[in-house]
Amino acid sequence: MPAGDGRGRGPTGPRPTARGLALLVAAAVLVLAGLTLGRREAIALGLFLAVVVGASALVLAGRTLLARRLRVRRTVIPGTVQWGETALVTFDSPDTTDLVDSVPGRGPVTVAAGGLRPDAEPDPEPGPRPGAAADRGYRWKGTTRGAYLLGPALARLHGPFGLWSARARVAGTSRLQVLPEPLEDEELDRVLRAGVGEHDAADLLGSQAAPDDLLVREHRDGDALTRVHWGATARTGRLMVRQEEWAHDPWAVVVLDCRGESFSADRHQVEGGGGLSWQTSPGFERAVQTAAALILRLQDAGHQVLLMDQDGHTLDPQLTSAVLGASPREATWPSALPAEAAAVVVLLGEAVGRDLPVLATVPHHLQRVAVLFGPAGPQDAAHRLTAGGWLVAGPGR
Repeated sequence: MPAGDGRGRGPTGPRPTARGLALLVAAAVLVLAGLTLGRREAIALGLFLAVVVGASALVLAGRTLLARRLRVRRTVIPGTVQWGETALVTFDSPDTTDLVDSVPGRGPVTVAAGGLRPDAEPDPEPGPRPGAAADRGYRWKGTTRGAYLLGPALARLHGPFGLWSARARVAGTSRLQVLPEPLEDEELDRVLRAGVGEHDAADLLGSQAAPDDLLVREHRDGDALTRVHWGATARTGRLMVRQEEWAHDPWAVVVLDCRGESFSADRHQVEGGGGLSWQTSPGFERAVQTAAALILRLQDAGHQVLLMDQDGHTLDPQLTSAVLGASPREATWPSALPAEAAAVVVLLGEAVGRDLPVLATVPHHLQRVAVLFGPAGPQDAAHRLTAGGWLVAGPGR
């Protein structure tokens, strides 16, 4: 790689370019030849070239010190994209210095002064881009869900006459979120209906379900027959009655199992830039997609939705920061259920077996749906959950 091409990953001090090296060699040859042959003009010319090369290095050193204080504003439009969509990253700066941005999944990207990269991807949509005409930048496509950090960037600097080059780090990073690939309604219904038999979870949480469908509980001795909820009774096969109090804004809780042992198949590391990384797997991404679709379905039905992990910690409903972690213990989320909850949907992986005693403590007046992911291992857990009054579904069940 030629010296000074600026493609490295870290800052450097002044380095001679090919042109600078050539002039240094020429200066040395002239001085030696002049001393050998006694030609003063050759010595003078050699010293002049050496002074020019040295002055260029001094000027570049000054520019490098100033560039370390450089503030270039990076703009990401939009800051949150759906899986497979493209974001436009631009740099709003009058400076003519080339930049090398650190981009997760693509490595260093050279951002040339004077406009967008000539080899940049085409616009995701035709039409003008607000403020992009005078900016310079690149386009980044989100191919993996997560929260990424773009940057920091390196400024590619050159001394006078292009004799020296250097790279200086430009402070600042920008956050870009990639949302999960959405599930279509039909696909979500297939996931919920799979293997539930006469207990149709998809119908209970369907887009046509009324908000009060999740505000019912099992019949108890002393309940008046006028309180029977015949629709829920027909769907679940058990006698269901309306709850004593109607919540103005019914709450539904979605629990996402984020334990690494629950989704261990093909688990891998994702680099998010800026020193960030996380673990995921195809099975976990499928569970994340299902959780995202469930949240939208429940919100469309008029419910407030709370998303938690297996330990009861609140998760961002956008699910960009959901990652697999080490938690080799049973779930503890039932103790964190809010009093306003009317329904709970848990998305569990291969560790569901150890959670059965905890799941048995979930109040029976809640509508309880378990979506199981993974191989055929959790089949026994599915039978035990069904016997305990849970609606059980899951891909391939």
